[in-house]
Amino acid sequence: MQYRSGLLQPAAGAALDALPQWLRIRADEPCKLTGIKQSMGLDIAYGLQRNLSQDGEFSYIAITFLGVEQGLRKASRVIFVLGQDMLVSLEPSTAPQALETAQRRLERQGHALSAFENFAVVLQAINDATDELLDSLNSDLGRVLVQTNSVLNSLEARDRDFGVSDVVSAQLDLGEVEELLSDCLESQLQLALAARHALARMPQADAAVQALFASLVEDIEAVEDHVSFVHDRVRLLQTTNNMALNVKQNQIVKVFSVVTAVFLPAMLISTYYSMNVARMPILEWQYGEPITIALTAGLALLPLLYVKHRGWLR
Repeated sequence: MQYRSGLLQPAAGAALDALPQWLRIRADEPCKLTGIKQSMGLDIAYGLQRNLSQDGEFSYIAITFLGVEQGLRKASRVIFVLGQDMLVSLEPSTAPQALETAQRRLERQGHALSAFENFAVVLQAINDATDELLDSLNSDLGRVLVQTNSVLNSLEARDRDFGVSDVVSAQLDLGEVEELLSDCLESQLQLALAARHALARMPQADAAVQALFASLVEDIEAVEDHVSFVHDRVRLLQTTNNMALNVKQNQIVKVFSVVTAVFLPAMLISTYYSMNVARMPILEWQYGEPITIALTAGLALLPLLYVKHRGWLR
């Protein structure tokens, strides 16, 4: 068997030692899975049951990661089988862009690398894909930030206003971003676990490769910190939107409270004069009606002036 363009193809008389260091198999190629199991004793489907497992000299590592492909965010789950001299990957029917990037990087090396070096290049490509996704999410957050600032500015504006639908739209966008960030964080944890596991399984003589994996772990943790930073930013925007909505609702309730306070004296006076008593002298007075109207207007203005003096209308 020999490796051509990321696929396994049979070659007559090929020995097991002549196999490439990285074998890529698509999930829609069951015949190649069977060939790998018969020739090398690898049951790649075994790795589907858990994220990390060990079977003899081979490590089964499942990694679910996200990336941006043609402007769309896509999640991919790949099963890696890592041995001392062989790296096998079981990929979706459509190869993830991160693995294609890793393939091109390996082709540019100009010389064959070990299985562990190949695995380091693959993990680095996946880590870079997550970092690229974070840049895309930051662009989305910038748009939501502009919308949030518009909502906050409208709290003081006299000529425009915002509704609940504006805040709900922003919250839905932030909810989607938060879900993606949660998946990114899980992916980074899986990458870090895979890198540390490979570092532990590596022969002690490969000091250069060990340093490569140590640097890779630092890169993965740096992207993980970036994910946490973006997640904190999302939480801040969510809190800001909720605060703006609460302030708006309080403003609406405040208006109705002031209106109620203004008309409360009028309601009190009308209730007094609507009482069914035998004799009410003011009704016989010539200036009774204008005095009553002036008294009602004055008592209505008093709470309005008090509210304005305290600044409750701002």
